[in-house]
Amino acid sequence: MITGIVFVLLMALLLAAKPSREALLGKSRFEWLLDLANLNIQGLLIPWLQTGLLFMALGALWPSARGALPLDNLSGLLLNILLVDYLYYWNHRLMHTKKLFPVHVVHHTVTRMDVLATSRNTLWTSFFFVYLWVNGLLLYLTDLNGGFLLGMALTASLDLWKHSTSLAKRPGLQMQLSRLGLMTPMDHAWHHSSRLNTNFGANFNLFDRLHGTFVASESYPERLGVSTRLTPLQQLLFPFGGPK
Repeated sequence: MITGIVFVLLMALLLAAKPSREALLGKSRFEWLLDLANLNIQGLLIPWLQTGLLFMALGALWPSARGALPLDNLSGLLLNILLVDYLYYWNHRLMHTKKLFPVHVVHHTVTRMDVLATSRNTLWTSFFFVYLWVNGLLLYLTDLNGGFLLGMALTASLDLWKHSTSLAKRPGLQMQLSRLGLMTPMDHAWHHSSRLNTNFGANFNLFDRLHGTFVASESYPERLGVSTRLTPLQQLLFPFGGPK
């Protein structure tokens, strides 16, 4: 519910600004297909697998573990936005290694940030990230802890926000938020630049600062995206052709 509201608000802001609206409408048919297909995978299929299929499978295979990790809501929230975020940080870094980057490269073909670009990927890339498996397991162990579910919604909402242009004209405010540890749209834009092996975190930039992968800037990069030799079919299903 929270994520859906955030998505609608960010899309409204995107469409309200003429340059962003024109850029969105200027996407190719294939870009629309790629973004919308993956939006449904990440926004509908993955949550259903987490709370439905995976939950039922664990119930059949490991019934005694349901609720084995009882937590109050605050602890559940922190477990998600900190521990899962840290696991995601390393997962994301791993996806930028030479052997695995082809699985993730399509996400980096985005040349202009917008909310729909959040989900751009090869159709099965989401299965290589921790959110499906770790969130699914921890939901089972905590027996659908409310705080943990809230953390999942906040993480998804922040992911939409950091791919948006909602604060593009307020770099000063973004720098202040970044200093407080939040991964901002401007921080994440540098991850989509030629300096793509930086700013890996999802919710926070704390782990990037800790491990020396954080890049701070007072402005957005001039150019986003990597170019590839991939055909549309390869981008959808078999992204092994490599960046130029």
